[in-house]
Amino acid sequence: MTIEEKLRSVFTETPSLRGVFVTAMPDCLLFTHWQRDNETWVAEEAAAYFGDLVRANREGLRALSSWSSDMQVTIESRDVLLVIREINADFVVACAFERSAALGMVRMYVRRVLSVLEELLPKIEQKQLPRAVRILEFLDRYAPDSHAVRHRVALRTGITYDALQSSAAQLSASQVEALESAVCDILGLDRIEV
Repeated sequence: MTIEEKLRSVFTETPSLRGVFVTAMPDCLLFTHWQRDNETWVAEEAAAYFGDLVRANREGLRALSSWSSDMQVTIESRDVLLVIREINADFVVACAFERSAALGMVRMYVRRVLSVLEELLPKIEQKQLPRAVRILEFLDRYAPDSHAVRHRVALRTGITYDALQSSAAQLSASQVEALESAVCDILGLDRIEV
């Protein structure tokens, strides 16, 4: 049974759920989807925006000093109630519900959808990269302009920009500590889980 067939068998029974879109990150490409037969949405077009919405939400929360990696975006329009959530660094899930659905029920259904998807989606093997490289990947994923931010990190840490770009794997333990501290300060975090 394909992932699409499993999605269909599980989600067809969820009241008021109109569609589920799984976007692969960081490229914002449709990984898979399910939608009711009467929906005319073009899944590829919709999925491309969902990753960008999560990124924009992150930046908005950071501007309010309320950034969190555990967040979701809820959009209420005239026709649809849309909940978008990042499962992990690799996938963003968007659940489209009938607009009339109660928000409490929607939250419960979203938890159910996420639990099913966490079992179905492939587990992407985390590369055993040096901590400095993982920290810089985290920075690239969550910073609005990674090029400019790396320059800021270089200025704060005394590590050259070129070293951050090409030889981060060779940084000393004290440089990695300084790198992590600078990235936390820039992103407004207490610590980084990488």
